[in-house]
Amino acid sequence: MALTTKAAMVPANDNKATGSFVFVANYSTFDNLAHVPKGTPAKHSLYVYRLCPRTGQLTLLTVDNSFDNPGFLRYHPQKNILYLCTEDILKENTIGAYSVNPETGALAEIDHWSAHGRSTCYLTIDKPQRHMLAVNYWDSTVAAFPIDSSTGKLRDASHIHEPEKKVVAMSRLDHLHNRQLEPHAHAIVLDPYEGHLAFVPDLGLDVIKIFTYDNATGCLKTAQTAAPGPAGSTHGPRYVHFHPELNIMYVVNELSSTVSVFDYDREAAAQLAANPSADVTILTFKQSIPTVPEAFPRSLNTCGRICLDPSGQYVVVSNRGHNSIATFKADASTGMLKQPEFFHTRGRTPRHFQFDATGHWLVVANQDTDTITVFRFNREEGVLEFTGHTYDVPSPNFVCVHAPH
Repeated sequence: MALTTKAAMVPANDNKATGSFVFVANYSTFDNLAHVPKGTPAKHSLYVYRLCPRTGQLTLLTVDNSFDNPGFLRYHPQKNILYLCTEDILKENTIGAYSVNPETGALAEIDHWSAHGRSTCYLTIDKPQRHMLAVNYWDSTVAAFPIDSSTGKLRDASHIHEPEKKVVAMSRLDHLHNRQLEPHAHAIVLDPYEGHLAFVPDLGLDVIKIFTYDNATGCLKTAQTAAPGPAGSTHGPRYVHFHPELNIMYVVNELSSTVSVFDYDREAAAQLAANPSADVTILTFKQSIPTVPEAFPRSLNTCGRICLDPSGQYVVVSNRGHNSIATFKADASTGMLKQPEFFHTRGRTPRHFQFDATGHWLVVANQDTDTITVFRFNREEGVLEFTGHTYDVPSPNFVCVHAPH
């Protein structure tokens, strides 16, 4: 099978297994998704590359098609295990796991489990690595799966949290009409301090749901909700991310193309974790800032991922429609964001991106042009510099960059 790139590959002996792995998940079937990609269905739903730490070039190591439509990837914090979840609105989805050979990148399927919901879109491993938390976008359910500490295998769900309002959409067309009338959870992020609170952006109900979380049992209890931004408009919160040093939480709003900045009250959070009915406010809104140029029509864009670069100096967001990465300088003392710089991703619909651990390289998945692209990140200026490395990958939707253990 001939797999080509628009940039020359590094010779195999020039990489010598020194760089991070780059795992790329690809859509292989379109008619069972909540949205319609405009690229090419992938014959192989997972690609594995090696990132050269000197040049940023990628070497393709292997491909796999064991799972249809993997939509999210998570690497185990201590083991060479790659987890994925499938995206399908028509049937119960799957969480799968591979063992990863740390020298060659070869994949060996370990097992797979029911996700207990449809269109699974996010996986989180809790701080003590006792549970995997999975979000099912279509049903707006969150499930907790115990993790075997020796093998990394999951056991069947110990807890499933159902939304207060039942999801009624039965088809993609129903979803287009009802998306903002019913719950659609999009992610689950645990607080980085104690891991006892879980934050679930609900794109459909336009709120950030806050749960208490018991890592011994995997149990989630509803505590409170927070508005994702200023009143008066639909935001569509998609992902949240905490600042690594400041008590700040950032929310990327898919529908309004904005980032919201919140103060995070750790003392109030501790009270809420101890008592889900405590009358405390843990998130205080500070700022809303556009992710696209002011004159660009928001109706032509939706936001994808948000993260901070490894140095914690910049908030980085992808724009699907404007087809750009926006970098925001974060104030070192307040976390407030300055006006962004914009960088074209050399493709359409950058659904996902990720830095390597050094923060020097950024890999972008351009879903609708069947490419991934590599950028060099200039931390001093907050500037992305295109390396010229573009690789042909059908309908890429997720990038996981991780060094083997």
